[in-house]
Amino acid sequence: MRVLNLMLAKGRGGLETMSLRYHQALKGEGFEILSVGHSDGVLCDKLPRDQVRVLNTKFTGSPLAALKLKAIAKTFKPDIVLAHGNRAITLAVHGWADLAPETVAVVHNFRFKPDIAKVAAAIAVSPAVAEALKTRQPKLHVHELENFTPLTMHPVKPFPLDIPVIGALGRLHVNKGFDVLIRAVGLLRDRDVDVHLSIAGDGPEKDNLHKLVDQLGLQALVGFPGWIEPADGFMATCDLFVLSSRVEPFGLVLAEAMAAGVPVISTGIDGPRHILKDGELAQLVPPESPEALADAIETVLADWMPVLDRAYHAQAHALETYGLIAGRARLSALINAFGGQN
Repeated sequence: MRVLNLMLAKGRGGLETMSLRYHQALKGEGFEILSVGHSDGVLCDKLPRDQVRVLNTKFTGSPLAALKLKAIAKTFKPDIVLAHGNRAITLAVHGWADLAPETVAVVHNFRFKPDIAKVAAAIAVSPAVAEALKTRQPKLHVHELENFTPLTMHPVKPFPLDIPVIGALGRLHVNKGFDVLIRAVGLLRDRDVDVHLSIAGDGPEKDNLHKLVDQLGLQALVGFPGWIEPADGFMATCDLFVLSSRVEPFGLVLAEAMAAGVPVISTGIDGPRHILKDGELAQLVPPESPEALADAIETVLADWMPVLDRAYHAQAHALETYGLIAGRARLSALINAFGGQN
């Protein structure tokens, strides 16, 4: 079966990474696959040149870009087009591209647009995203397929013998709530609780987050090592991983931390709550509350044995559910099912 994998953004977040994972997984499962992406995007950066085509769009729904996509598809002759994100979905269903009957939208968040109604089917990365799709597009055929990634297993973290290192990783975007986490570290300092925070990533909120650290006088307690890939090396340096997101449709970084044996604290929102089994595998806190987050961190550091027990169970769950082998098998089965419907 021939699969065209389309993702036109040039960021380095979860959506972009998963478009690459889809390509790699389907290639490994024996599918004929060609990816199409922005020249500065992760697909063109990471894939061999014979497996990717460049398509830059000046604006969403560009007719010229739609014609270019049509030409690529005419040569490749895909059975299925996987469109990741709004820009890819809008272009694939554009009348001049003429790919709507073959297009399956891969929906990574809640920001999908009305054009999604034109696709043949949709893949939702979490139950919450699937429910949102079904509510807003009741006629759309929606399938759930949780994200997956290569996971590296490390021994579960013992109690830190030095100042505990709190890790956070992701695109530096307002949705990730890193400002809430920084304020929580400020509260811990005021309570004489020693911690060091390391926020790995890059993005539009970088300058604002640095300014907040300066305003709170936390320069000695908060570091920004930049974008780190793969994540397991960063996870190995952390004693505790904190996800402080305001919005998180999935949260694959949690699975990376869990597999690496790092105890987790997370906001109790859609994707993380599902991954962490409603708090069975980690402590959950409300979003937008530096106080609640500081309380949770202080509690965890004061009583490590229950944390270790959760971390062992979390590690087993992550490796079994979100690892590359399991994800490849689920994705392959779903794509084959789509092929049988065409």
